[in-house]
Amino acid sequence: MTGGVLLPVAPSSSLEETVSYAVSLARGDDAGIHLVRTVPGHYVGDVATEADNRVLSRAEQRAREASPDDFPVTTALLGTDRYIAGPTEHVELFLEYARENGIDRIVLDPGYSLDATAPTLQSLESILEGTGVEFERAPAETGGWRPTRDELLRAGVIGVVAFAFYVALGGPTYSFALASGVVTGVIAAALLRNVAFETTPSLGPIAGTIARGAYFVPYLLWEITKANVLFAYVVLHPRLPIDPGLDRVEAAVGSGMSVTAFANSITLTPGTLTVDANGHQLLVHSLTEGARDDLVEGVHERPVRYLFYGRENADLPGPDARGDVEALVGPAASAEPEPAVAADGGIDTAVDSPNSETVDSPTAEPESVVDASASGGESDE
Repeated sequence: MTGGVLLPVAPSSSLEETVSYAVSLARGDDAGIHLVRTVPGHYVGDVATEADNRVLSRAEQRAREASPDDFPVTTALLGTDRYIAGPTEHVELFLEYARENGIDRIVLDPGYSLDATAPTLQSLESILEGTGVEFERAPAETGGWRPTRDELLRAGVIGVVAFAFYVALGGPTYSFALASGVVTGVIAAALLRNVAFETTPSLGPIAGTIARGAYFVPYLLWEITKANVLFAYVVLHPRLPIDPGLDRVEAAVGSGMSVTAFANSITLTPGTLTVDANGHQLLVHSLTEGARDDLVEGVHERPVRYLFYGRENADLPGPDARGDVEALVGPAASAEPEPAVAADGGIDTAVDSPNSETVDSPTAEPESVVDASASGGESDE
C-alpha cells in the first residue's frame, strides 16, 4: 500500500464532518481520498443504486468543498456484482478495494451504519482490528439525537404494529387500556426503530412481496407435502435407504429476511435441515441424495428469489451450476480425489504437489513399498 484514505459512506448526521476530517488527513497525498459505498442486500443482475449514488454525491460534494481544486476525490460503489450480507463481507470489500488502489488508511464515520440498524449493533472496528490495517474513527460530533425521516417512518410502522398487536390480544374497550396500548406502542417504536428493520419500509416493494406470497406459500406447502411422502417412504422402507450429506451453500440472496426465508424453507421441507447460517452462507444437512439434488439445483432458492426480487430475477442457475456448493460430508464429498498416502500414513507430497522437491532421507522406503502400501497391499518390511 502506498497512501490515500478510504472512507466508507452512509447517510448520517456526521457524514459531512467526517469527510472534512478525512480530507485533512489525505492532503498532500497523491492518492487522495476514496469515498466508497457498499450495496447491501442487493442481488446480481438488477441493482437499484439511485439512493446509494445520492449518498456518494453528497459526500463527494463535501470533499470538493473542503479540498483544493486539484485534490483527487474518487467514488465507487462496492458489491454490485456479488451477494453480500453482514459486516464481515462488507469489511472484505473495503480491504479488497484498498489493496487494489494502494490505500493504507481507513477512516470510519461515527454514525456509519451498514443498513437501517444502529451502528453499535454491527461494529466494524472489532473486525478491522484483526486485519492489521490502519484505521481510525473520525472525531466527528453526531450532534445528539436527531431522528431522520427514515427513522420516524420505521418508528411509525413499529408503533402501529405494536398497538394493533396489543389490541388484538386483549381487545380492550375502556380508555385506560387503550391509552396503555398507545404508550406501549410509542416505547416499542422508540427502542426498536433501528433494530426491527434492515431497510426503511417502502409501500411498493412490500405490496409486491405480499402479492407474490400468494404464489409462494402454496408452492412451499406443495414441496413440503411431496417431501413428506418421500420421507415417509424412506423411513418405512425395510433397508432404510438414507445417504446423509452436509454441504455449504452460497445463497443467491443478500438481505437478512430473504436469507431467513431461504433457510426456513429448507428446514420446513423434510429431508433437508439448515444447520447454520453465516451471512448468505448456509450449512445444510440432507438425508437422501434426492433431497440434496433438490437443494443444489435450486428448488428451494428460486421461489425465494421470486418472492423477494420478482419473476424476472427468479430464473437463475442453481447453486451447483454456479459453483456455489461445497460438499463437506457425504457421497459428493467422497467423490473428490483424495491425496496419495505415503507408507508412513502421511501425505505423499511428491504426488500431491507436482512442484514439490524430493528430499533424500536415510529412512526413506523404496518406491515399491510406497506403491504397495498406498494400494492396500502389505510391505515386505
